[in-house]
Amino acid sequence: MVLSTFLSDLFLSLVSLLVAYRFISKSSIPSRSALYGFAIIGISAGLGSIHFLGIHTLDTIYRFFVGLSGCLGVPLLGLAFFHFSFRSISEKTFFLFIGLLFVLYLVFAYLTPLPIYSTVVGGIAMVIVLVSSIIRFPKHQNAAMMGIVGAVLFILAGLVIGTKGETGPFLNVDIFHVLLAIANYCLGEGIRKLS
Repeated sequence: MVLSTFLSDLFLSLVSLLVAYRFISKSSIPSRSALYGFAIIGISAGLGSIHFLGIHTLDTIYRFFVGLSGCLGVPLLGLAFFHFSFRSISEKTFFLFIGLLFVLYLVFAYLTPLPIYSTVVGGIAMVIVLVSSIIRFPKHQNAAMMGIVGAVLFILAGLVIGTKGETGPFLNVDIFHVLLAIANYCLGEGIRKLS
């Protein structure tokens, strides 16, 4: 059992699921994209908190959702911002996007493992969020700032902090979880304000 990581993953899970819940009654593509993306991340973190509590019976499902979170959950957040600034996504395209990313996840996680895949698609998603937020900035300053802060925190957590080692008295994985929780809140607010 790693108590600090249990608590940080639980925090990430609760924040992500609460943000997802705010989109539950909305039917627009960005709202559904946010609902699915934050829910996947929240479920993954919830399973992670169980894992770090020392209960390993759900580890296979936990590992599946961790990969799904990076390869589908995060790109769905990028898709929401893409819809706002670049091109409206039809419902058919939306579900095709989900299906394609899910198949690519299965291929690169299980058939021909490519560990960097989730980093690449997550990075692309956060670049889309950044560019979209910068484009929207003049007319939607609050939403754009939330998008920019969320994307920067996401990139900082993933590329700078990571999940291995320690920074001072804190485990990097705990800092990672807390930064992602704050990033998810910011991204959710950005999507909500733009919807």
